[in-house]
Amino acid sequence: MTDNRTAKALSPEELLSKTTLTIEEMALTLGIGRNSAYEAVKRGDIPSIRIGRRILVPTKALDNLLASNVGKPQS
Repeated sequence: MTDNRTAKALSPEELLSKTTLTIEEMALTLGIGRNSAYEAVKRGDIPSIRIGRRILVPTKALDNLLASNVGKPQS
């Protein structure tokens, strides 16, 4: 039996066509680990929505977050 929940790297076209990303997809997209992604969501660093037990990251919110932080110095 295969696990359909295994995330894979998304092409830019696939990424733009999706409304939300799973935590695993978001982690792969950002190049961070799964645990780091969950921690960032828990801290509120990355916008997310919860539907039942699933945590989803809206792609527009993630894009806005990344665009607003381009060129900002790290603290």
